[in-house]
Amino acid sequence: MGAVRTVFQALGILAVVAIPAFAQKTDVVKLVNGDTLTCEIKLLDRGRLEVSTDHLGTVNIEWDKVAAVTSKRQFRVETTSGLRLLGQLVTTTQGQLDIVEATGTVTADALDVVYVVPIERRFWRQLDGAFNLGLSYTQSSGVAQLNFGANAVHRRANSQWTASASSYLTAEEDGDNTSRHALDLGGVRYFRQRSLWLLQGGFMRNEELGYKARATVSAGMGHFLVHSNRAIFALGGGLSTSREVPVDGDSTQELEALLAVRQSYFTYDTPKTNISTSLYLYPSLSQWGRARLELNGQVNREIVKDFTVGFTIYDSYDSNPPTEGARKNDVGLSLTIGWTF
Repeated sequence: MGAVRTVFQALGILAVVAIPAFAQKTDVVKLVNGDTLTCEIKLLDRGRLEVSTDHLGTVNIEWDKVAAVTSKRQFRVETTSGLRLLGQLVTTTQGQLDIVEATGTVTADALDVVYVVPIERRFWRQLDGAFNLGLSYTQSSGVAQLNFGANAVHRRANSQWTASASSYLTAEEDGDNTSRHALDLGGVRYFRQRSLWLLQGGFMRNEELGYKARATVSAGMGHFLVHSNRAIFALGGGLSTSREVPVDGDSTQELEALLAVRQSYFTYDTPKTNISTSLYLYPSLSQWGRARLELNGQVNREIVKDFTVGFTIYDSYDSNPPTEGARKNDVGLSLTIGWTF
């Protein structure tokens, strides 16, 4: 119950970030059809420019439909080549974006710009996130499944912090109930073009794989091989240490290598679609021959504004579980409905 309580507390914290904040709308976005919006630029990511207006609410605009952008606020800007800039936004020539930095102006091809986020002073205005919930029940087998997840992202000029929580609960009328809970906190700091340092901490409970609790801390570096308005593909590596509390036996300390692969593919035409996967491989350095793997996948499709349907899948594998006789593999698949903020 302690793990469940931890997950609910994390979800409660993440829910707070959904509280909207208000700002004076002084940014100007001009579309290729000649329309002009006075708005507040919220985010350019995955090929869509999100703006907030007084009369239309929040509007998502396909980036290739934007002719000009003007804002005196400070923004972090990234391009397909990995170039990172910090400054105000001005368009003097259609098809280009000028970033006015403290040291001068840098001009980039607009379609090469893949990420724009304001550098806000208020903590809450730097947050984005999402919630997902899934439920299924089969009368013939008497099996009910519930899964929920949440994530939030906090962005700064040269860094980014993330938090995520997930829980899968299975109840059987004629059998034991099972559960899998996970809580992850991570941060990255960008350096060079497309490269980053990473630090991650996590907690997981999965008695199906033979442990009551596992706390992990990982550090390393990563690199974006692809970062465009359609796809992201990144590789990373480093070292990880974990503390395991098995179902039977004493707790142990593990030192592991870390290999990570993350991929996302998305379309910005309505309805929005997102396909993402992450794979983490942990070869043990303190127990030769042991290897752990964590695979997570998600497919979401927008049904109405900010609400999605989809499914999630996970696969946890341990070649040598800490409890004798425990399963080596745990796989789950769930249908979900979700909300993004």
